[in-house]
Amino acid sequence: MTPRSPYTNRRGYDPGFLGVPVPLPMLSAAAREKAFRFDGVAGDAAFELKYHHFSVIMNRETRLAFVAAVNLNAAAKFRQTRESSDRWFRDPRLNEAFQAGNEFYSDNPLDRGHLVRRADAAWGSTAEEAATANEDTFHFTNCSPQHEIFNQARKAQKQDQLLWGNIEEYIAAHADTERQRISIFNGPVFRTADRLHRGLRVPREFWKIVVSAAPGTQKVKALAFILSQESLIADLPLEEFVAGPYRPYQMKVRAIESRTGLRFADLRQSDPLERGAFESDSHAVPLGSVADIVM
Repeated sequence: MTPRSPYTNRRGYDPGFLGVPVPLPMLSAAAREKAFRFDGVAGDAAFELKYHHFSVIMNRETRLAFVAAVNLNAAAKFRQTRESSDRWFRDPRLNEAFQAGNEFYSDNPLDRGHLVRRADAAWGSTAEEAATANEDTFHFTNCSPQHEIFNQARKAQKQDQLLWGNIEEYIAAHADTERQRISIFNGPVFRTADRLHRGLRVPREFWKIVVSAAPGTQKVKALAFILSQESLIADLPLEEFVAGPYRPYQMKVRAIESRTGLRFADLRQSDPLERGAFESDSHAVPLGSVADIVM
């Protein structure tokens, strides 16, 4: 399968989407050495794979994304409310050896888990724009191995689990009530001890940072979360902090930075967990429901 429109028209993640600058994160020196980059492109733009409404920075070694960043406009005129298909395809702009394809997802309980959620990118000023943005989320560059219970809402709901979608919808409803805009960063936590599956290291934790801005102001709010599939993947060693049976936790932005080798500009200053409401060494806030989110 190939996308229906040329890649030259992809604008990617918009750092000015909220009316205040929220740029893509900067890679650490170690991460830059592992990142895919376009030849002949200067600066940080060389690392950015652009799609409709979102961008991805790829890790060549893990064949998964360091980060996927999307702009969500919940008030857009058109929203693609259902998947047109579940067919995934590789991005021809980078070598297939740097993309984890379908061979890792067959005959096992691992799903092809979207990093940028389909529903987050699938909007536009026309029905065609929403449809092509929806289609773009099915690139393997926007995919990471996730256990089927971790990834599928119906299976998770049977176990009374809180998923990323619940968190995003809650934040969007309480963010910019006029424009209903948020920007979202997602990605896996890479560890050398992650379990190998068919030669691919399966991340046991995934992180998310959701950013909103109050209309007509420069006031930004950044909320960071981590979600673990530790209990769903066998025989992985314990570390200092494990999020448990994929219960989500709200984290400090600085904690995500330390785990990922990414630097999110000034978002630490917009993190409510840095305001002194919690002890400075507080590691995480467990979320039993969206009502537990510290706004």
